[in-house]
Amino acid sequence: MKMSDTSDLRAIGIDFGATTVKIAALPDILEEGATPPLVLETASYGSVEHLIAAIAEAVDEIQSRHKNMIALGCGVPGLVDFERGFVHTLTNVPGWQDIALRDLLERETGLPVFIDNDANCMAYAEWRYGAARGCRNVVALTLGTGIGGGLIIEGKLYRGSSFAAGEIGQMSIDYEGSPGPFGLPGILEGFIGNRQISEMAASRLQHQPVCDGGWSPRRVAELAAEGDPEALQLWLDIAGYLGSLLSSIAWLINPDAFVIGGGVANAAELLFDPLEKKIRGSVSTVISADLRILPARFGNEAGIVGSAAQAMDAVEEEPR
Repeated sequence: MKMSDTSDLRAIGIDFGATTVKIAALPDILEEGATPPLVLETASYGSVEHLIAAIAEAVDEIQSRHKNMIALGCGVPGLVDFERGFVHTLTNVPGWQDIALRDLLERETGLPVFIDNDANCMAYAEWRYGAARGCRNVVALTLGTGIGGGLIIEGKLYRGSSFAAGEIGQMSIDYEGSPGPFGLPGILEGFIGNRQISEMAASRLQHQPVCDGGWSPRRVAELAAEGDPEALQLWLDIAGYLGSLLSSIAWLINPDAFVIGGGVANAAELLFDPLEKKIRGSVSTVISADLRILPARFGNEAGIVGSAAQAMDAVEEEPR
């Protein structure tokens, strides 16, 4: 049974990254002109304990400004045991292996805490408040340095038996390709991660001067928008790689929508137009008729929104 009046309830969301930890309240962060999240520099804290203490101080500060805070959610980049709130390893954060993060945060903040993978939080944010609101079956993915994914199936976040479902970047599109970090050859992340796109650009766009800081997906998108044929072809190839895999997923899951975010997705129609054509040309009209391929609504705030929304919904749904 849900709480009878949830209109003024709030939850805190934490987006835990290798560079920064961002903290804010939901639903306040959704409001126009909202106060920016509190930001902690991850590397500035020499131990797990020091960073947890700094997070707890930030949570206290937010609670001092907002009443009716009922839960705290935290999205982390890495492998998470959702039920135990246990982090096996945090990607690119030294010293964060085998951490009982939920227990630590609950002890320091006094709030019920829910820990999940950051891509799951992004998927939940887009399904609950974003581009896929109203859908029942959603595949969400982030395209950046790595490729993360999350699955909403029949209106619920699907985590899998070991809470590792949705790792779209680790799926293969070339069985004869180079092995990925876990041995599977030809994984998607090896074709269209930021580094791989930059390497393709360096190889194919030698007729163009190298920009300051080297090649990046943004620079390739700029050249494509200016009509450079090699840059345009590069984006067609990226859409082809991604579209091949998403078409296979469409056959498997038959989703209402694919929601795509992350830096690479900022290429907009350079990516989305050929991607949609590829997918619709690779599946039955029964599958494609109502399928939508959507840009994500949320950017850097997705982890905050999704983790806080999960936490709030979980507490509200507990028997009273």
